[in-house]
Amino acid sequence: MKIKKALIFGVSGQDGAYLSKLLLEKNYKVFGVTRSKTNKNILNLEKLKIKRKINIILLKNLKKKKINELIKRISPTEIYYLAGQSSVGLSFKNPIEAYKSNNLCLFYVLEYCRIFKKKIKIYNSASSECFGNNKKIYCNEKTPFNPISPYGRAKSFSFWLMKYYRDNFKINASNGILFNHESPLRKKEFVTGKITSYAFNYKKNKKKLFLGNTNISRDWGWAYDYVKAIYLINSNKNNDDYVIGSGKHNSLKNFIKFVFTKKKIPLKMIREVGELKRKNEIKKICADVKKIKKDLNWKTMYNLEDIAHKLVNKDLY
Repeated sequence: MKIKKALIFGVSGQDGAYLSKLLLEKNYKVFGVTRSKTNKNILNLEKLKIKRKINIILLKNLKKKKINELIKRISPTEIYYLAGQSSVGLSFKNPIEAYKSNNLCLFYVLEYCRIFKKKIKIYNSASSECFGNNKKIYCNEKTPFNPISPYGRAKSFSFWLMKYYRDNFKINASNGILFNHESPLRKKEFVTGKITSYAFNYKKNKKKLFLGNTNISRDWGWAYDYVKAIYLINSNKNNDDYVIGSGKHNSLKNFIKFVFTKKKIPLKMIREVGELKRKNEIKKICADVKKIKKDLNWKTMYNLEDIAHKLVNKDLY
């Protein structure tokens, strides 16, 4: 039996690390691209005890020639594009990097498959930020995009790029539109990481936690569940786009309550401050997951309270 080979761009991130573990369990040979091999950058792979099982490829400059050479040398069965700037807040400060990191290398991958007529299965992670402040709270694959952040616009472009190559050049390209998903591997710069980090250190430093708008409502899921959806999308014989979420929305205030109750921290330790509130902020959004449930028989296993408790207990799965 021929061994399947997966090439993952963004292997050191939360999703890249979990996907690597999943694919290794399915006997794939995994190649992962990263811009840095420093211990800090590949810490997630160390935490999952898979660093030595992955072929880690260092590519500081993602040039077209280098990408072409890489794909030709590896000859992967599947490519997963999970790379790129992933912080909404950071994208306002550096919008050029948001566009470039989320799209340029993906463009090279698609062009390689078009020019050399390769039938590689390609997956790209889009984001619920593509929907923006839509009139509908529940968003599905047919909901119009209305991004309000540079990150959301960059991810929208990557989505349409994949669809364009699929429709016009018959490239095996599929998108996942991922709603918020958490784990202990998620960077602390995200608000959930900021909250759990505060909770872990509360006894040492009992200062107030300053946050922006805690009344925003999101659809939260568990990251390891979501990479299972990513795998199902890219291993499916059909090429298509899917919303990935729990189908339930909760306020950030509820997440805080679940974490603080577990760690016995009074809710009065939270203070909302104006300078941390974004002018362009999605108020309430949720995934309509009927399609992925029907087509791929997928659903997430945990609700927000479960997720908060798993984060507090640092459960990796």
